[in-house]
Amino acid sequence: MTNHIVAGLNESQRRAVEAIDGPVLALAGPGSGKTRVLTHRIANLVGNHDVVPERILAVTFTNKAAREMRTRMRDLLGATVAERIDIGTFHSLAARWLRRDGTKIGLPASWLIYDDDDQQRLIRRITKELKLPEKPFTPRNVLAVISNAKNELIDVATYTASARSPEVRMYALCYARYEELLRIAGAVDFDDLLLRTIDLFRTEALAFYHSRYRYILVDEYQDTNRAQYEMVKALAKGAGNIFVVGDDDQSIYGWRGADVRNIRRFDADFPGAQVIILAENYRSSQMILDVAQSLIDASPRRVFRKELTAQTSGGEAVTWREYSDQNDEAQRVCDAIEHIVVSGSGRFSDCAIMYRTNAQSRAFEEALARRRIPYVLVGGMRFYERREIKDMLAWLRLMADPHDDVSLMRALDFPSSGVGAASQDHVNSWVATNRCSWYTGLTQCVNDPQAIPMLKGAPRQRLVQFALKLQRLLNQTNLVSLLDVFDAILIETLFSAALNEEYGETDGESRMENVTELRRVAGEYLLLPINEQLSRFLEEIALVSDVDRLNTSDNHVVCITMHQAKGLEYDNVFLVGLEDDLLPHVRTHQDPAQVEEERRILYVGITRARKRLAMSRANRRLNRGQYMNTIGSRFLKDIPSKLLSNTAMGSRVGARTMATPNPTYQGWGTAAAFQANKAVTPPPPIVLEVGDVVRHQRFGEGVVLAAKVVDDDLEVVVKFSDDAVGEKRLIASFARLERIHTNN
Repeated sequence: MTNHIVAGLNESQRRAVEAIDGPVLALAGPGSGKTRVLTHRIANLVGNHDVVPERILAVTFTNKAAREMRTRMRDLLGATVAERIDIGTFHSLAARWLRRDGTKIGLPASWLIYDDDDQQRLIRRITKELKLPEKPFTPRNVLAVISNAKNELIDVATYTASARSPEVRMYALCYARYEELLRIAGAVDFDDLLLRTIDLFRTEALAFYHSRYRYILVDEYQDTNRAQYEMVKALAKGAGNIFVVGDDDQSIYGWRGADVRNIRRFDADFPGAQVIILAENYRSSQMILDVAQSLIDASPRRVFRKELTAQTSGGEAVTWREYSDQNDEAQRVCDAIEHIVVSGSGRFSDCAIMYRTNAQSRAFEEALARRRIPYVLVGGMRFYERREIKDMLAWLRLMADPHDDVSLMRALDFPSSGVGAASQDHVNSWVATNRCSWYTGLTQCVNDPQAIPMLKGAPRQRLVQFALKLQRLLNQTNLVSLLDVFDAILIETLFSAALNEEYGETDGESRMENVTELRRVAGEYLLLPINEQLSRFLEEIALVSDVDRLNTSDNHVVCITMHQAKGLEYDNVFLVGLEDDLLPHVRTHQDPAQVEEERRILYVGITRARKRLAMSRANRRLNRGQYMNTIGSRFLKDIPSKLLSNTAMGSRVGARTMATPNPTYQGWGTAAAFQANKAVTPPPPIVLEVGDVVRHQRFGEGVVLAAKVVDDDLEVVVKFSDDAVGEKRLIASFARLERIHTNN
């Protein structure tokens, strides 16, 4: 046996690595080295058991995890061997398999992946066609219904047959039309990648994958949904050698279809399975683990019990704090972060603020900005969600498939073609009647004056001009490099000039810089064969997630939800807003299974901390313009007081408490490092209108660009004179804006 492969593994890890044949479930507690086990198991198969690398399949949930696994494989086996192993996410692997064999189940030879924005545009078109009321048929509601059906492997016919109420029948019509438009566009959505792969595995094509993959490894098995579960079972029937790693205590994605029962019934699905528990934690101090253990031990629904043990005993005590309100909580967390950095105990990037919902981030963003503490908001405006990037991608996708209606509609809007809503409605009506794509309609409009008879005069001429422009681009970009395609679009559409016209020169140039960055990314695909460059580029962009882009080398505080923090770790973690109605979330209170998932969310948050953990709540919280007293999270009663420092700040749980001034902060350094903050009371609101000139204490002078009432408070968008500040969206009552000139 090659010693370096198993060197440094603990007893449980070594058992998991050396359990070669048959089904194996490795129950991996947080920080127990599951990625190490997966990679060393693969190295063991190749290095000690002469398994051909191409016969191994490793499935992850994120691109980040896949990259990390491949990097470690290069270190263990060398780059040449590592590249021969199939490693990827469920969705990226499914896309790869469908590129290879999708035509066997009716997919076109070239197809596109629709992202969330594309799907919503399609649904808006459908609900308009069907004349459905906005409520409850919002794009998100309709897509949630369709996604849930697909994740449960329910097709249109089955869903329609089971529809009883008028509302569900309307959803069924949306589902049917949605699938039809996807087919016409030659597109699939994310759920289809899995659904179509299952369809593929029901054909003779499965025999190829059975012969290809003799050893299958799956990471984060507790997060699999029904479709992923069926994919794994179908593949494992051929190999029999199925190794899954997961932790039912960290199953937190039930809201998107993950089923914790999949991991809990593994030994029933695969009789004779070995179950190996990995409980030795290499991340957190024992003090942190004791808090996590007491929380999860109180769950009445656990199947597999693990006792987490740290490499070393002791550590700093976990702190618990109650603050007067969310602004006070944010200020005090900033105090602690500043002390960590000033005292030399860590960098900004060693700190993470974690919360249950994205809406909780605002108070922390404002406090961090006021202190000039650098931070990154995971889940904020993503690069690939910027409007100019979406617009450019729409044109690129049209070059891959001109029948992609969603992209074509976006291309009509930018650069502006002058084809208005009424003209688009005429074309929509015609293509719906003729069951064809927009591109087919445009071609007919150019070639046949009688086509789309409702469209006449100047509107028809503008549509013809757009169609001719599109056709010129399609002719220019056939069998040329991706960068040639990119540049042809920029030139033909006058993209840069259009940005300046739409957004003004300064903002337009800034947005063009983003487009230039997209072009740089496209340049990374030039080593591929020309006929693969565009499709691979579009496919991989569609599969990138926000956490995958998180740059851990930058020195900034990370603001992130507990869901998004899964798989990450930080020296210093602040778990904030631990209140009933937030954690557990108010929507889960009536469902015991959902409440237990909320418990697991808190468990995941706690176990992200390496050295220090601070948990806190606000005694009152601003809601619709009024302060409401809160109740501490019910989960806190399951954590013994002896495990928490500074618990004598009033009732921790179970009773509503009035906001009180805070004592000196006593965690993570000397008490003298901080002063008590009194409850923050917002000043009386001022009335602001578009055009008013205002002054902000830190950002300086600016002009109000927009103003609207949100939750009984005034939300304004201000363009500040300082270009480094730019535009800011602010809540007027807390921004302390001073009006220095009115527009009236």
